[in-house]
Amino acid sequence: MDTRETVAREPERTLAAPGPESRSRRSRQRWHRALAHTADVGFRAVAPDAAGLFEEAAAALAELGADVRTPRHLEPQPVEVSAEDLPELMFRWLNELIGLAEIRGEALVRADASSVEAVGADWVVRGQGWFAPFEGTEVRPRLQVKAATLHRLRVLRAAEGWLAEAYFDI
Repeated sequence: MDTRETVAREPERTLAAPGPESRSRRSRQRWHRALAHTADVGFRAVAPDAAGLFEEAAAALAELGADVRTPRHLEPQPVEVSAEDLPELMFRWLNELIGLAEIRGEALVRADASSVEAVGADWVVRGQGWFAPFEGTEVRPRLQVKAATLHRLRVLRAAEGWLAEAYFDI
C-alpha cells in the first residue's frame, strides 16, 4: 500500500493547552499524550493527516521541554527535512526542532508543518518553528530534551488517520 500523499495546510494561529492529553483547537481528531518509560520520555500523537501528525509531534516536544505562556511576537524559523521513509522523517523533524532550540538557546513554542510530501524516492516535511527565550517569566523549563531516538519510533497510517510514537533522550 502506497501511503505517499501531499498535504498543504494553513499555519495554525493558536496553541493547544498543555495537559495530560492535549487536543488541537482545530480538530477533536488530533491529540498527543506523554508516554512513560524507565529512562526516557515519549509521546503518542494522532491526527487525521500527515501534516497534522508532524504538528502534534512538535506540540508534544514543545510541552515536554517548557511551559510557555502566550509569548509576545515571535519570528518563525523555516524548517525543512527529508528522509527515505516516514519514521526517519519524524526522527529528523524532531531532532531539527531540538537542534534549532539548542542553537538559539530558546524553547520551542510550536511548529507548523505546511506540507508532508513524497519527492522522488524521499519524503519531505516543510514548515516553520517558533521559539521563545528562556529569560523573563514567559518560559518555564520542564525537561531538557537532548534528542529524539529511534527506539520504538513508529509512524503509521490507519483507516482513521495517522499515529506516531517516539521517545527522547533526556
